[in-house]
Amino acid sequence: MVRFQRLSVAGLAALAVLPALLLGAVALFAGERRDDAGSPLPAASTVVPTAPVALTTPLLSARRAPTALATSHRRAVLGTALAPLAAAVDNTSCLAVGTDDQPVVSAHATVPVIPASNLKLVVAAAAVDILGADTVFTTKVVGPAPVGGVVRGDVFLVGGGDPVLSEQWYTQPTALRKRPPLHATAVEALVDSLKAKGITSITGRIVGDGSRYDGERHPPGWGAGVIATPDGVPVGALVIDDSTDQKGVIAADPAAGAAGDFTQLLRDRGVKVGADAAVGTAPPGATELAAATSQALPAMINEMLATSDNLSAEMMVKEIGVKVSGKGTRVDGLKAISDRLAAWGIPASGMTLVDGSGLSRENRLTCAALLAVLEHDDAMGVVGAGLALADQGGSTLDGRFQQPGLAGVLQGKTGTLRGVKALSGYFPTAGGEVEFVLILNGTSAATFAGPWGQLGTALLATTSSATPDQLAPRT
Repeated sequence: MVRFQRLSVAGLAALAVLPALLLGAVALFAGERRDDAGSPLPAASTVVPTAPVALTTPLLSARRAPTALATSHRRAVLGTALAPLAAAVDNTSCLAVGTDDQPVVSAHATVPVIPASNLKLVVAAAAVDILGADTVFTTKVVGPAPVGGVVRGDVFLVGGGDPVLSEQWYTQPTALRKRPPLHATAVEALVDSLKAKGITSITGRIVGDGSRYDGERHPPGWGAGVIATPDGVPVGALVIDDSTDQKGVIAADPAAGAAGDFTQLLRDRGVKVGADAAVGTAPPGATELAAATSQALPAMINEMLATSDNLSAEMMVKEIGVKVSGKGTRVDGLKAISDRLAAWGIPASGMTLVDGSGLSRENRLTCAALLAVLEHDDAMGVVGAGLALADQGGSTLDGRFQQPGLAGVLQGKTGTLRGVKALSGYFPTAGGEVEFVLILNGTSAATFAGPWGQLGTALLATTSSATPDQLAPRT
């Protein structure tokens, strides 16, 4: 992101006289120039120089630095527009807004609050830095080498942490699943690969291997009401269709559910499987029979943020644990994230990270810390590009901020729990951006539409502020 700084008066004066000095130097050079033989150049016809265009803007006017002036004006307009909202935010909630990494307004920004799904922004930013944008997640099928189209023994389906491994039917929206995966990895590709190798029969079982991550299925703080819904599906390294069958039944063990799904898919496509599915760990050195690779990390970040996919966030935390400590656990992943935030200089006071999705009510975050996370990236970065756009269909902002100037422009992450409503993100402007965090806890969350409307109106006000072109020196 391009950042802007004010020029000093002395600096402006120096810039103003620089053209005159350069013209003088050119004239001096021309008057003293000689040809290769050392003789003077032939006399040229007399040229009467034209007078330079006079600028009506005074030499020391702020217009001599139009970009800095425009930034300052935009900040002033935004601050004025946000004042009523800042005054209305009580000490159960918080607000923090900046533009081009410079603070504009805040209210209770250092008060720890429940962030809900806005916590996913922290996970996303850390994942980009720790895992790398080129990271992909690979699911493998391994087992004995086939002979004459027959694999004798068990075949292992090995999970690689892909949160969007899906059958084709699961990628379609339904009344119960309005936001299906945006970037699904096709399970059918694994079956097609096996069939392309001439495999027609497996004498043993399909064994689901989710050993890349630990056996903790739900983080602490997820109540029974959450766990019983599609929001709280169990976490594992091997998951197909969010562990959900076509009747909406959620498998308690993701690896077992995935192995069962894959067994049925093979049978439906004409590959015989000798026994029912099981769970286990693939033996070292088993032959790779097929593999399916996800899209790269930016697509997974978009999946996690734009649709607020909880499973993606929890799996991302455990993958960070694998990367940093070799342990696919929630505790190791969250520690690595906390350490990375500290390395960025982001204030940890009052911060409590319990999960990656924000479903736990035990999580705490400040608006100041979350604003600093947004400032670590920008609207054009992986995190910014991964956010939902205002009024984007299939996202958590579907039907929100439909006004011209906001729709398709505002980039945001929502968050919702009982008594919690959060919205954070970016609003690109001419020559810069606005970073905003608004987390409402308590009774104010129930009337979030009002504060969200005030925020949208304030952001729109920046579009009427002066641009650098409008503030440039006048002729």
